[in-house]
Amino acid sequence: MKNQPKIALPTITIIENDGTFDFLKGRVLFPEKVAKAKETLKNVKLPPR
Repeated sequence: MKNQPKIALPTITIIENDGTFDFLKGRVLFPEKVAKAKETLKNVKLPPR
């Protein structure tokens, strides 16, 4: 049996959660999708009222 290389596991920090999503403020989770959607919406023509 061959020796398997040791894999370094990521460090995980557990914190208390108060139910808010403050840690997401200022972050764009999917920048490519957001940019593509903005470009698409910029070219959409709205019907007259």
